[in-house]
Amino acid sequence: MAANENERFDQFAAVVSAELMERTKKCMELLAPEQQPCSILPFIQTPSFIEFYQELVRVGILPVLLSRRPVRAIVGDVDWAREGREYLLTVLDDRSNAIFTAWEYAWDSLWDERKVGQDGGGGNQSKPKKGFFSALFGRKREERAGGGSEGNEGGVMAGLHSMLTELAEKRGFLPLFHDDVRILKALPRVKPGRVAQAWKEISQYHHQEFYLPEPEQAKPGVTSDCLQKWHYNLPDKIGEFLVLKAAVDLEHVNKPFIGKYIRQSARTQEEAEKGMPYLSIYWKAMRNPAPVIERHTL
Repeated sequence: MAANENERFDQFAAVVSAELMERTKKCMELLAPEQQPCSILPFIQTPSFIEFYQELVRVGILPVLLSRRPVRAIVGDVDWAREGREYLLTVLDDRSNAIFTAWEYAWDSLWDERKVGQDGGGGNQSKPKKGFFSALFGRKREERAGGGSEGNEGGVMAGLHSMLTELAEKRGFLPLFHDDVRILKALPRVKPGRVAQAWKEISQYHHQEFYLPEPEQAKPGVTSDCLQKWHYNLPDKIGEFLVLKAAVDLEHVNKPFIGKYIRQSARTQEEAEKGMPYLSIYWKAMRNPAPVIERHTL
């Protein structure tokens, strides 16, 4: 019986891991621009981060998630090898499910230096984290040089936020804001199909407004309206990243367009930079379009 339970749990773990990895990776790929940006992008839109993120989740997040008792209770008598994915999707549709709760717990437990150092889980929790950080961030002998972090108690380790910020320069993405953990925690709740639908609609309105001949052209402003719609109907920050993707990939979503969009979306510059920090950073780096030279014939 114990062997069967272990086998069923291994199958369950494989299904959960595959679904979470596939869902989160697909969302990030959909948010990543196809054209060359004029400035470095946020972490979530950078190919080098997407690759790193997969390893981070595999060795740092999923083991914590799968160790949580409410998650293990889901295993039940389901034949996970045959019908596990379909059953798991019904579980994930429940907004209060144990898997999302454990996923958020895992990110929170690794995000802050203080939380990691004061984790009440005992030595058995601190060892995997040290190995995890060393493997991912190349911190092996460096920890000893810092003093104290090799011990079982009192060793304060840098959290994921500070380590990812250090990594940003090497990997070519913007440093993370502290509350960006909300984005990482929310990723499994974002349905890739909805992001794909949003981008398809934005691209279509852009084409209709700027490329169709005049009689068939959509009215001015429909692209901006569509961006606004998805900006505020997608989960936290995902809409902002889609607007940024449009600023890179869509010809007429240029610096004046984004400047106007930001002004219309916020009452003050301070409010804009707080509410749309990554879009505001990118807008400042954008170049103004070259003036059109009109040629007159005699």
